[in-house]
Amino acid sequence: MKKKIVSALLCATLLSGLLTGCGNGGAEQQGSGETGSSDQSTEKTSEVSEASQSNTTEETPAVPEDFDPRTAGLSDIFPLEEPITLTYLIRQNDAMAATMDSYADVEFLKRLEELTNVHIEWNHNTSDEAFANMINSRQYPDLINWPLTGVAGGPAALIEDGVILDLTEMMPEHAPNYWAWLQNNPDVDLANRLDDGTIYSMGCQLGNWETLKFEKTYISGPQIRKDWLDKLNLEVPATIDELYDVLVAFKENDCNGNGDPNDEIPYVIAGGDKRLGETMYTMAACFGTGNSFIMEGEEVVYGPITDYYKDFVSFMNKLYTEGLINTDFAINEDAFNLILQDQGGFTIDALNSGVIAAHDLLKQTDESYNYVSIAWPTGPDGQQVGRGRSGGGGRMTAISTACEYPEIALAWLDYAYSYAGSLNATFGIEGESYDMIDGYPTIREEVKTANDAWNVEENLCRWMVGSINYPCIRDIRFYEQMNLVEDYQKEIQQNWGPQKDEFGTGMPGILMTSDENSEFSGIMADIKTYVSECTLKYITGEKSLDEWDSYVADIKKMNIDRALEIQRAAVERYNNRQ
Repeated sequence: MKKKIVSALLCATLLSGLLTGCGNGGAEQQGSGETGSSDQSTEKTSEVSEASQSNTTEETPAVPEDFDPRTAGLSDIFPLEEPITLTYLIRQNDAMAATMDSYADVEFLKRLEELTNVHIEWNHNTSDEAFANMINSRQYPDLINWPLTGVAGGPAALIEDGVILDLTEMMPEHAPNYWAWLQNNPDVDLANRLDDGTIYSMGCQLGNWETLKFEKTYISGPQIRKDWLDKLNLEVPATIDELYDVLVAFKENDCNGNGDPNDEIPYVIAGGDKRLGETMYTMAACFGTGNSFIMEGEEVVYGPITDYYKDFVSFMNKLYTEGLINTDFAINEDAFNLILQDQGGFTIDALNSGVIAAHDLLKQTDESYNYVSIAWPTGPDGQQVGRGRSGGGGRMTAISTACEYPEIALAWLDYAYSYAGSLNATFGIEGESYDMIDGYPTIREEVKTANDAWNVEENLCRWMVGSINYPCIRDIRFYEQMNLVEDYQKEIQQNWGPQKDEFGTGMPGILMTSDENSEFSGIMADIKTYVSECTLKYITGEKSLDEWDSYVADIKKMNIDRALEIQRAAVERYNNRQ
């Protein structure tokens, strides 16, 4: 099994995943960092260290019925009498990388070290190659933050192969805050569990402290230059056909008013595997499909061999042929800048780094510019989607088998799931980066603009991890005050949500067994490459859609039916989870 996992890791595509209540007075005091007793004994540290040699107990302890993460705060084992050091592999957020060398410079994490006496050595070398080499060498950090479901073999294989720990038995006792959130949200805690209920990691979730419920937001969707529409007396496009007409109008008129009628790019598509997925392949959902496995009702199908996908590539070919998309779409990862340069009219992109950032930057250039979200266009057969809904991020933190103090590590992570810890993680330090105003944690305006050379997120990242994918309960109030201030921002969630009762083509959060994942990865490696190549050729006209049946037959020969069997079995197990 070891060789199988390692060899697959070296070649497999690893998934990657920014998204971005009320407590009582005691909890607010804890949020100021006044948490935990300093009178801890050496015996307590020794007891925890001895217990940490095992990751299971004879009987899973129950969390007391009156336990409330809004008042619990930091585990009473902290601060440790003697300091310990844990190593932590985690990707550094781009905004943080722009202003600091390591997460060690974040004020929240500095305060956490003071509260716990746990020092973290941060490792931000998170390339796929580095991760694969780490697995191969069996030299693991104590904490591993990674999109674990995308690893060949999945979390089950990592547990079986002795890479990460099964946290199930430790969780109620040593991470009671996180456990309480899971118990209060039984329908949405499955992303960090195997089909048999095994808990293997802790993730980032957007949470409401008043209800103790996870929140969901739509984090990606279509966006357009509304001022261009107004200039041409056009309505917001509601269908694919109307969108096409708008793109043609953008192309045929000097919408940016610079005197050059040929420099407008009606539909901006950014290249590279990830950016193509965000800015182009999501359009396939408007045709009732996608570029991977999808659900048609209760049935799993492979989107790229459906007639709907043929309709999608035919539409994109039409746009390409008529000059309605940028010709370098397949490779230009920075194409979004065309929007900021007053050349792009429409795209599909993220919430914060897309529509909000572009809206604000364009307004700084000219107050008349108006870049906003729109609803997903209805497809030719009436399809309508609401894509990109998330409550957190895909990267999850696991504890490795190399960790000498797994229970201390778990309790250290758990602080960010208490009300006090969530406040610190999301907003920074009370009285320094935020203030409690009528019980509402409010980020100081001067913190957002402390350094003129940095944008708002880069300034905030010096204090908090509220805007990044860090394992914690991200307080919904951060989202409210950062993303729901202006009217156009409030419209985003309504626009990107479903406009009909039935919508969507997404797969549930399934997990495959180690053997399934190994076989599946072997089948899909060549199929994914072939689909990507053919899709681009169909769009650019290098390949004729008259060859569609031959394309489908080729994928059948590559054993897509077996891959579908594996996916359907995983979906059945998912549906049978209790």
